[in-house]
Amino acid sequence: MRLADALLISLILGVLLGACTPTTPETASDALPLSATAQTVQLAEVKDNLDAADRMGAPPAPATMASDEARPLKGLGFAQISGQPGKTTNEKRLMAIRAARMDALRDLTEQVHGIRINATTTIHAAVVRDDSLAAVVQGTLRGARTVRVAPSGSDSYEVEMVLDRETVAYIVRALKGRV
Repeated sequence: MRLADALLISLILGVLLGACTPTTPETASDALPLSATAQTVQLAEVKDNLDAADRMGAPPAPATMASDEARPLKGLGFAQISGQPGKTTNEKRLMAIRAARMDALRDLTEQVHGIRINATTTIHAAVVRDDSLAAVVQGTLRGARTVRVAPSGSDSYEVEMVLDRETVAYIVRALKGRV
């Protein structure tokens, strides 16, 4: 066999074998197996949305399953009465309700806009020296309604707030500049 024939055969084999090797998928949705469950598909879509939002510098669109589209988003907030500032018990109760309401709004904002988590861990000689975690929630909400304000135990309040899905869709469109 001549050298030119051997080179030609190796080139053809290289092209054929190269075409058979799998390529790296560009998105999490592309990497899903055919047998992926609905929850796995939803998680892949969330990851793709977050990756796209990071590239654009914009908040991601919330991923929802079809059965969840009719239900409003629900946010719960809790606050302790005794830890609130105030001269009287009634003042402390009002402050606890206000703090619980703000906590419920934070919960809703986290669901709509997401949460940014920064974490660092320092390890020296296989021993954790420093471990820190910071979470930031930032966004604008409109149209959230207070559904329930109720005492929870003897020293705290619970507040439930809801936000309709149509309002969430409007907020996301507004943030993307497509209102």
